[in-house]
Amino acid sequence: MGLSAKRMRPGPARQGFRTAPGPKGSTAKEIPLGVVGVPGLLRFADKPRAFERCAFVDLSPRSRSRIRVRVSPTMGFRRRSGLPTNPLGLLVVLIIGLSTVLIGGFYVLTATTVTVLIDDNRSDARTHQTTVAALLAELQVPLNPQDVISPALDSAIRNKMVVTINRASLLIVDVDGQRHQLYTRMKDPREILNEAKISLGADDLVLVDNEALKAAPYPATPHHIVITRARSVRLDNNGSVQTINTARRTVGEVLSDAHLKLYLADSIEPASGAPIPDNSLITVRSSIPVTILIDGRTLVTRTHGTTVGAVLAETGTALVGLDYVIPDAAIPVKAGMEIRVVRVSEEESIERSPINFKRVLQPDPTLALDQRRVIQEGTVGIQERRVHIRREDGLEVSRSTPQEVITQPTRDEIIAVGTLPTLKTLDTPDGTLHYWRVIKVRAVSYKPASTGKAADDPTYGLTSTGQRLHKGLVAVDPTVIPLGTTLYIPGYGSAVAADIGGGVRGLMIDLGYSDEDYQEWSTTVDVYLLPPAPPPEQVPLLPEGSS
Repeated sequence: MGLSAKRMRPGPARQGFRTAPGPKGSTAKEIPLGVVGVPGLLRFADKPRAFERCAFVDLSPRSRSRIRVRVSPTMGFRRRSGLPTNPLGLLVVLIIGLSTVLIGGFYVLTATTVTVLIDDNRSDARTHQTTVAALLAELQVPLNPQDVISPALDSAIRNKMVVTINRASLLIVDVDGQRHQLYTRMKDPREILNEAKISLGADDLVLVDNEALKAAPYPATPHHIVITRARSVRLDNNGSVQTINTARRTVGEVLSDAHLKLYLADSIEPASGAPIPDNSLITVRSSIPVTILIDGRTLVTRTHGTTVGAVLAETGTALVGLDYVIPDAAIPVKAGMEIRVVRVSEEESIERSPINFKRVLQPDPTLALDQRRVIQEGTVGIQERRVHIRREDGLEVSRSTPQEVITQPTRDEIIAVGTLPTLKTLDTPDGTLHYWRVIKVRAVSYKPASTGKAADDPTYGLTSTGQRLHKGLVAVDPTVIPLGTTLYIPGYGSAVAADIGGGVRGLMIDLGYSDEDYQEWSTTVDVYLLPPAPPPEQVPLLPEGSS
């Protein structure tokens, strides 16, 4: 608090102070000289350069237990600069200062001590007020009608008195969007609403501090109560219609309270997140569970389709080409039905294989015996083997009879083989021999007893030419060595081709013996064909592999 001075019109000196307007909110009184015990602040006018024998006491309502007094360093008339030199002015200043100190001390000493408890918060104060109401007004304590004050507001102030204030709590109540503010000291929401004359319906929804209303006691006054009034809603659940009184505001909340078991595939109108007006209709159409077996996978789903084909269309399952479904697409759907989609594929398998060409030997009497010359190159052919295969779900279920088609024919290789014999010589232990062909063959031996006939059989030991078998007669393949041809076999000697046998084929010879002089043969040997040589057109061509 500051001091100020105000220029006044000069006049005769008074024996006391008089009041003049002080700062805004202050109260000024005229105080005679020598009066003490008046609380307040000694103030002067606004301009500090001019004084007269007047002072102003500010009785501020904010003052509590302590009084601050400030005295101007000078009193009386003041010159334009410096302290007043008039002895009377100095005396006035001293008197005012002493009086103010005495007044302030007396005020402090005579104040009453009071303790104020506001919701268990303690505050000590010194006051000259006479009632609780005046004390609380002096302390600027705001009060609500629901606050409990002890002792009562009209109670007289006593020294060391304790004033207790139990404040009412601020509570916000929203009823269907309309907000109310209440002050209450009650804790139970039902009692609070009853005191506020707010009634509840049986199906109304009450949220206390964002939680459902509880039956258990509440430890403290809540801060926020939201009341949602129930409304009437019709629910059509697969043709069964019922009326529900609910405080819920969305379709999903109503269905949740109705404890309906719903699936994503179920049809709900309006949508679950949509708000519901009064007397609205909610329609629920439940889906049917089905199992679809497709492409090696098992799909468990729910559907509104009435037929197998409709289920496939609803799930986006397409039948392509020869695909089919079990059961048939026109069959009505039942709950728990298993639907199998069979993927069908057909293909034609083609296997290609080469066809070896034939080698044709063509006698050529102009070429030397057994010499060869290719007349025509051979060409390998191509054969296709076609099979029609049907598969279902990747497994082969049928295969057609193979069809073989030659897409590229072969061309024979033609080789000219010389048949013009010429005589050659061979030195043997028996002397020099002339021969016209030599053939390497597989040589074995046989005897009459090895032909499988009994000894008393009239044909026992007879060859195919009617001769009795003995050493010197051999069995041959007549297409290689003509019967009657004279031969020389090293280690066996001279022989005549006089017999044929079922086991003698191609480049093979069976050397004959009697039962008495039999020798076993099993080796490869050169057989020399001795003259006379047949004419070129009668010379047999040797099979492949001969030399």
